[in-house]
Amino acid sequence: MNRRRLRAGLTALVLALMASGCEPRQAPDSTLAAWVGSDIAPGFSEAGPQVPVSVPQDLGSHPDYRLEWWYLTANLQGPGGEPFGLQWTLFRLGLQPGGSPGTGWKQDELWLAHAALSRPGAHRFAAKAGRGGTGQAGVTTLPFAAWIDDWQLVASADDSLALQAQADGFGYRLQLKPTQPAVLHGERGFSAKSAAGGGSMYFSYPALAIQGEVELDGQRFAVTGQGWFDREWTSQLLQPDQQGWDWLALHLDDGRHLMLFRIRGAEPFYAATLVQADGRGQSLQPAEFSLVPLEERDSHLGRVPVRWQVAVPAQGIALEVRSWPGEYWNPGRLSYWEGPVTVSGSHQGQGYLEMTGYGD
Repeated sequence: MNRRRLRAGLTALVLALMASGCEPRQAPDSTLAAWVGSDIAPGFSEAGPQVPVSVPQDLGSHPDYRLEWWYLTANLQGPGGEPFGLQWTLFRLGLQPGGSPGTGWKQDELWLAHAALSRPGAHRFAAKAGRGGTGQAGVTTLPFAAWIDDWQLVASADDSLALQAQADGFGYRLQLKPTQPAVLHGERGFSAKSAAGGGSMYFSYPALAIQGEVELDGQRFAVTGQGWFDREWTSQLLQPDQQGWDWLALHLDDGRHLMLFRIRGAEPFYAATLVQADGRGQSLQPAEFSLVPLEERDSHLGRVPVRWQVAVPAQGIALEVRSWPGEYWNPGRLSYWEGPVTVSGSHQGQGYLEMTGYGD
């Protein structure tokens, strides 16, 4: 079996095993919750406001939890102002609580990574999967490093991060420097995903200064820009009736940053965090902000909302958020949209839009 077929098979295996640990009340493929976990698998720890969050220690892996990810999005510009969008994500899926100390394929965890590079109207995507026990994939805490094969995100002595990924037709080599401290979301780092329970431990570095190089179809571009880095871990993310989420991370021209999401279900669930220019984070209650889709776009996987109204009235924020033209689907058994956006209205800015649970 060649490497491409092996990776495709492992990717399918990761997603199938993500489904196997829960017992959804609807048909197995009927909701995203059936895949990312609507029940606590026996023996795994449960996220909640009682769980302490410590940075940078919690950049490391959490083998007592079923699912976690390290997630970067970036808005970049080339030397002539060429816009680029970038995503890199590493997922860890625990098959047994605690992660077996075995070697090679005896490890009780799976790893999956996604890399994407976007231009207006164009989107490139690649994935890698592995078992991790042979050293092919993993995460260390101090010093921090996250990797799968030659894709890696590694901390330097000056607290910056070096990211590299190479795929067919595209790649990037970047330096990422946090300019604000980490921000905890929700209640002391617990980000609820419904009123009925479930959620994740969640913190972000909302402001990364980025420089480096991207490669696209043999051309190389020196780039600069800004990024957003998320860190989440959980054993129960969604409820059985929830179909997916719409998530926005925005950088505003006054130095503030805003994260908002809604989870679609019988009762939509909303949450947001506003980060002030001095780095102070503030969790917003649903009555304090609005996130409303204004316009949909046809895509090969159906219609998706691509223009949004975002408002935080008490903070003087009234925005219109637009996706770049084109489609930004990351393909797979559970395809999801991951693409750059522009911000106008009371503030100018840019950011990223992620949408799951559409089209499948």
